[in-house]
Amino acid sequence: MASRLTPLTLLLLLLLAGDRAFSDTSHSTQDPLVIQDAIPEGDGPQSPNKHTVQSSTGTTTNEPTRTTADTTESIIQHIQSAVQLPTDSLSQPSMNSSSQPPMDPSSHSPMDPSSEPSTTTDSPTQAPIEPFCPGPLAQCSDFRGSSEVTLAEALTDFSMKLYHAFSATKKAETNMAFSPFSIASLLTQVLLGAGDSTKSNLESVLSYPKDFACVHQALKAFSSKGVTSVSQIFHSPDLAIRDTYVNASQSLYGNSPRVLGPDNDANLELINTWVAEKTNHKISELLDSLPSDTRLVLLNAVYLSAKWKKTFEQKNMKASFRYKNSVIKVPMMSSKKYPMAHFSDQTLKAKVGQLQLSHNLSFVIMVPQSQKHKLEDMEEALTPTVFKAIMKKLTLSKYQPTYLMMPRIKVKSSQDMLSIMEKMEFFDFTYDLNLCGLTEDPDLQVSSMEHQTVLELTETGVEAAAASAISVARNLIIFEVQQPFLFLLWDQQHKYPVFMGRVYDPRA
Repeated sequence: MASRLTPLTLLLLLLLAGDRAFSDTSHSTQDPLVIQDAIPEGDGPQSPNKHTVQSSTGTTTNEPTRTTADTTESIIQHIQSAVQLPTDSLSQPSMNSSSQPPMDPSSHSPMDPSSEPSTTTDSPTQAPIEPFCPGPLAQCSDFRGSSEVTLAEALTDFSMKLYHAFSATKKAETNMAFSPFSIASLLTQVLLGAGDSTKSNLESVLSYPKDFACVHQALKAFSSKGVTSVSQIFHSPDLAIRDTYVNASQSLYGNSPRVLGPDNDANLELINTWVAEKTNHKISELLDSLPSDTRLVLLNAVYLSAKWKKTFEQKNMKASFRYKNSVIKVPMMSSKKYPMAHFSDQTLKAKVGQLQLSHNLSFVIMVPQSQKHKLEDMEEALTPTVFKAIMKKLTLSKYQPTYLMMPRIKVKSSQDMLSIMEKMEFFDFTYDLNLCGLTEDPDLQVSSMEHQTVLELTETGVEAAAASAISVARNLIIFEVQQPFLFLLWDQQHKYPVFMGRVYDPRA
């Protein structure tokens, strides 16, 4: 007898050209006032300090500053001659190497304040400094040990943020499923080319430490036999991708960006074919259309396939399940003595159970203690601190023979991820995206970001006759799931959730 658990997911990020056009602007400046032409040559001794001015041709000269009284008076006389100001309009004692001659307010001569001479230092004029854009690969000396622990902690915090954002976006009392690992994988690949505020904002929403140099290597090491995560970049021919990003993507994610062709229908087929292949054809058509102005498409697919460590005994049995304000009959899986770690948590007012899967994975289920307790209340109480405490307690709990009955599950969930990101107060994708490490093109914005998950939880190979009778010993612990519940698929080796979700209607 065998059973299988086959959840999978896909996250799509479309980066499109923005509506705003980008054009170079030129700046014109008026020629500065020619001061040195009004100063006689060789009048008096030179000061060791120099006064630097610009000529009308834009060249810079260093004119010796004269500090004696004769020199000062000579300068004033020449300035008077040039601008035709009365002598008493200038205060001789106040003239020095840094003061500027006053002007006649009614005059529109070159002495107008808008045309004041520009003074500079002896150093040449510096060109504007462009904002720093870090390279896609920082130095990573050792990603084992502490880096993997840091990543696991971050993924757990990020998963809780995502769960509450999904729950707030979805309609009440509806199923949902998503892969925090898939979403984090794609956002981390975007982080590889992010600069300025987009980089710091992505680090914040992902719960990564600032400048987490080893995050890409640690994420790559989190793969296992039961979980396959792949990423791919598609881009339009007119969007130049930086060589540094191409090399980093190949090294860390095992692929190089692929160029889309001129035929939009062919591009759509190319992307959907890639999706189908990477999800074992469980998702055959992610996109039904592709905008003509698509510039950049980032994809990530996660496929998980695992078997129960111990097979279930029953098939084709139905039992009651509370759905909204009624009771429905749904197909159930059951076992009289299933090895299970479980306990009751008073903070959540819920029963928590864990079942072993192959490939060092496990299935964790949280169900309200009784029908008077609601799943919404349990969700609200599930903070990152509470979640981590529960998962730690599960690792310390012993597996005991338990009478287990829970629904067979089939959940398909699609979600607009832009609304989810905004729920988590990340607005860069639609307002201020900086991917300077990926491309020199500054005019990119996210048009669409989609996440799709399909989850199936079944048992197979069980004879129908075995479902006719169930015998439960009185001293056996019972764990029955007959009302809405929360679930997650947990990587026991690296300690992070690969999938999460909730089930209100197991039939969906």
